[in-house]
Amino acid sequence: MGRLRTMGILTQEQGLTPLLRCPPTGFMAGGRRCARFSWALRATLLVLVVALLSGCAIKRPRYDTPDIPLTDAYENPLLRDGEVWEPTPGEAALAYWWRLLDNEDLNRLIDRAIANDPDLRIASQRVMQALARASQAEGGRLPEVSAPARYEYESPDGGAGSRARGEDLVTRETYQAGLRADWRVDLWGELKSLSESADYDLWRAVFDYDERVRQLTSDVTRAFIDYLVLNDRMRVAFDTEKVLGQMLNGMAKRLESGDATLIDVEKQRTAVKGSQADKPAIALERERVRNRIVVLVGAMSDSVKLPIYGLDMLDKPRVKPGIPAALLLQRPDVRAVEAGLLAADADIDVARARILPPLDLTGEIGYGSEFIEEIFMPHTLFTRFIANLSATVFDAGRRKREVDYSRAVYEELLETYVKVLYGASIEVEGALASIEKTEKRLGLQREATKAARSAWTNSQEAYLAGGIDYLTWLDTARTYHRYMDDLYIFNGDNYRSYVDLFASLGGGAPRRAPLPGDGDRPKLELASVLSGKAPPLTITTKWPPSDGWYENKPPRKGGGRLGEDPNEWLVSLSGIHAREGLEATWRDLMNRFPELVDGHALLALQPIPTVAPEGRAATWYKLAVEVFTTKQEARDWCSALRKQQTRCDVIENEQPETAVAGRFPWPDPLRELPAAGKGPDLNVK
Repeated sequence: MGRLRTMGILTQEQGLTPLLRCPPTGFMAGGRRCARFSWALRATLLVLVVALLSGCAIKRPRYDTPDIPLTDAYENPLLRDGEVWEPTPGEAALAYWWRLLDNEDLNRLIDRAIANDPDLRIASQRVMQALARASQAEGGRLPEVSAPARYEYESPDGGAGSRARGEDLVTRETYQAGLRADWRVDLWGELKSLSESADYDLWRAVFDYDERVRQLTSDVTRAFIDYLVLNDRMRVAFDTEKVLGQMLNGMAKRLESGDATLIDVEKQRTAVKGSQADKPAIALERERVRNRIVVLVGAMSDSVKLPIYGLDMLDKPRVKPGIPAALLLQRPDVRAVEAGLLAADADIDVARARILPPLDLTGEIGYGSEFIEEIFMPHTLFTRFIANLSATVFDAGRRKREVDYSRAVYEELLETYVKVLYGASIEVEGALASIEKTEKRLGLQREATKAARSAWTNSQEAYLAGGIDYLTWLDTARTYHRYMDDLYIFNGDNYRSYVDLFASLGGGAPRRAPLPGDGDRPKLELASVLSGKAPPLTITTKWPPSDGWYENKPPRKGGGRLGEDPNEWLVSLSGIHAREGLEATWRDLMNRFPELVDGHALLALQPIPTVAPEGRAATWYKLAVEVFTTKQEARDWCSALRKQQTRCDVIENEQPETAVAGRFPWPDPLRELPAAGKGPDLNVK
């Protein structure tokens, strides 16, 4: 101990207070040994300080989704008198509910919409933005290493005002190069909370994308139903005009024979012209619906062909009674608010951590000299280490108010979560009630139309026999055709009720995993919503492409990357797509350009990985079509797509940084697409 006091390491007054100074040269084997001792002691002290401070970390270990009370099941008397519900084996594919209507024209429109809708593409780019922010936040937890190179020229060498009067001007040049590392130690959990908040924001962007898919599929289906209703109504208008025209011709002959009056003939002519006036109004409304469909599929008006048949080409699904209310928890708009709620909860910890002093570490090693020719010589080596713990003494309460703000944002999103969840519940209840009421109204309207037809047929015979007057016959004719028109309108209302039900249950959106992280999460309901009398819907074995992902098999030649043949060219399709969007694009191109795509293949290019723990289901892809031997061939192929409003570019087949996640040839090697009109046989395995 006496020797240590002599060294100056310990003093009588200070006790065990290290001065961290090296002894004179020669003592304790020289200054180098003491320098190593000094660095080790400093590092030990720093580790102890960090360990002690980290024990004060205020970040919570878990973020819970609040438990909102819901009813067990919806009250809906969907069973008809005497009907017994039969449970459906397996899970119904809510994500593809429109295929239950069994119409291939509708399937093709929805595939085209998912592949080309501008709003959906905008939503996918927002996912990419959130993905970049989440990656940034994760990278912010790691040290930042830089390689500074510095040149400094100073005149006079002592700085401004250092040169005395009459003194010679002396300049100094300094050259410096090295490595520098900066790291903010996450003592209070600020950086981890920021990263978790960014991850939840990414999930929110994914659910916003899914919400657009949900809205898009329901909007296209509603518009398609509206179009078919107007087709039926147009046929009724033509039939009415034909019947009234035939009656007008007959009355004109009776006028010549004196069996009819001129007033009766003119009244009949008025009825004919009135029926003719209905057709332009229906045609105008149908054109508006058509334009609505064109906008939804992201096309120009002349490139969309719609059918001329009516609602009889659609099936109706059979919905079971007692649909679980927990199905609402998988709606994408509900889950988007849930993700935002958890992000806001993490932001509270960020604001709380920023009240406490941050610890910043900086280490630098390099070479520096006043002579450039000596810059990398051993004697010019330097090292620098800085530990900075800075506490805020006074900020007028700004940081504490930031905590209050974050808590208020969380409470706002909590109320929004409750509002969206209960609003979704009301939508389901309304859709179930609409199905019941519209089916009853439709049944009564069928009976009324049947009676009106019988009255019209009998009145026509009675009028020709002279048993009734003309006005009575005209009234029965008008009543029958008006009831027919209403029948198609009511039938469309009933179909739209089913669309509303599936959309309100979250149909159309892909199923996602529970949100990551520790904490309570809602249990996702996997129950079926169909009655056992409904035909099964096996998505993966009915709608191609049947295979092509490189998940459990070797990748294509070249290690699954582009660039194995420098003479090949690709046509890159615009947009970023989820897995479902890729498959919809494959079908859409096959439907619209069967001869053009024959012999080519669609590539799924994965430019960046996802930070979501869902694996392939949460991965996003760029799409390209292979393969073209010349650039001109690829340009001609792309031009054919552009003429039909499908944007594309020609790229070289040499992008080693882009992995190929899947290859999907045209035509599908296992099956063919169904023809337009009715869909494939759902009972075929």
